Amino acid sequence: MDYLRRVSSAILLISIVAGHSFAFDTGSHFDLTRAVLSERGFGDDAVKAVQVENWLTDYFSTAPTILTPKRGDFAKLHFDNLYSSAEVRNYWAWIINNIKNETQNAARKDDAIAALTILGIGLHAIQDFYAHSNWVETHPRFPDGAYRTETYLQTNRSALNESMLFTGKYPDDRRTGPGAETVPENAEVHGNYTSGLNHDSLVRPHWDEAYVFGYVASHELVEAMGKWSEEARPGFWQRVQTWSTDAAGKKKLDYDISALRSMSMWLNGNGADGHWKGNRSGSSRFFGAFSSKWVLSDSSVLVRKMKNSDLSTAISENLYANIQPTPMPEMSKFSLRRRVVVVRTTLIKESADTSKIQSLINRIAAPDFYSRLTVGSQEFWGRAIQASRESVDPWCEIYFADQEKETIPIVFSVWDEDNPDPAKDAPFDINELSGKGTLDLLFNTSSGQISGDLTGKFSTPETAFTSSGAKPDKSRATIKAYVTQYLLK
Repeated sequence: MDYLRRVSSAILLISIVAGHSFAFDTGSHFDLTRAVLSERGFGDDAVKAVQVENWLTDYFSTAPTILTPKRGDFAKLHFDNLYSSAEVRNYWAWIINNIKNETQNAARKDDAIAALTILGIGLHAIQDFYAHSNWVETHPRFPDGAYRTETYLQTNRSALNESMLFTGKYPDDRRTGPGAETVPENAEVHGNYTSGLNHDSLVRPHWDEAYVFGYVASHELVEAMGKWSEEARPGFWQRVQTWSTDAAGKKKLDYDISALRSMSMWLNGNGADGHWKGNRSGSSRFFGAFSSKWVLSDSSVLVRKMKNSDLSTAISENLYANIQPTPMPEMSKFSLRRRVVVVRTTLIKESADTSKIQSLINRIAAPDFYSRLTVGSQEFWGRAIQASRESVDPWCEIYFADQEKETIPIVFSVWDEDNPDPAKDAPFDINELSGKGTLDLLFNTSSGQISGDLTGKFSTPETAFTSSGAKPDKSRATIKAYVTQYLLK
């Protein structure tokens, strides 16, 4: 019976393609979570677990694999449909208190998986606030380009004008809010990749500012959760940070990681065209082939915890209720010394090969470019640009580096998405050196200079470098990109 139910759910999932998009694109949540938790001393398995639970907060908001009431709980966890500073204030107070209560409950029960799940839900929600609200418009960058770090949690919230802060209406045609209230006629819509209030991906205005605020706020939440858990059970938080699973568990965990990336990348239909790091990556064929297998597979302990526990219900309690919340606990201000390193690709373009076979392939099907970029110690996957021989401004990655770090290695590689299994994808050659397809660079933070396979200062769109693959190497491409940096203040 359970198998038949999952088969039905898999078919339904493919048919509706989870067309709603609640949040920062999955890729932004994914990268932010890894950056913050790695800096906070979490092990690789623990980081992946939180990345999965962060994604499932989105997935279960629409997925037909859970009951409707619980989908409603997940749908409340994206900081949408708040139309005044008072409503924003109420939501923040409830969600922080709910997270604190559930964190301490998990600590008392010595339940590390519950704590990782709470962390995934909590990070997703607070990261969404900066993507879905007008916070970045009301807190713009400094004149010198530096990014601001004062989060909502660190402001004088009582001094905010009632109409100052709000988040977008979602879905855009809704008339009644989650708390059964009437939606104001002038409510700004959440929107999509071309319009609305959202800052969900690099194709939207102020995405980078929302991303940086999300990073800072994530650090503040992780630090607070560690403090709250230690109050309830000393030593518990270290077990959460060092949580790991056995070989079978690691295999399922890696499959969940593949699912969150692949299904977000290929989401296609009902107005969706990818939900990884912008649009243009949707693929019905790949989505259908992958999602049906993942839904029908034996669920990991993380999927079961998110699906079967009451954590989403507890954390979403009273977020939209007109009930006076308990004052929020004090949370420490972000104090790390960091700089933002921005690596932006402004062009990727196919170079025609001379062989008759390759020329024929190129005429039949355009490549599906995607990037794999390593900056410092963090790997970033860019969106796949489906069936495009040339794409402008396809990728942008943000890396957070210690202000004292003098040099940062950067490795560019570009791939052609040919198969649901990325291990079978073919790389493009973007390096003029014979036999080498990647670009290996070293960014000097003092001078802004690049060394390695290229030499110079390439810090603006106008001064971006150009690099192309060269004969006799095949599958050649031309890439243009620049690297720049800003401080966090």
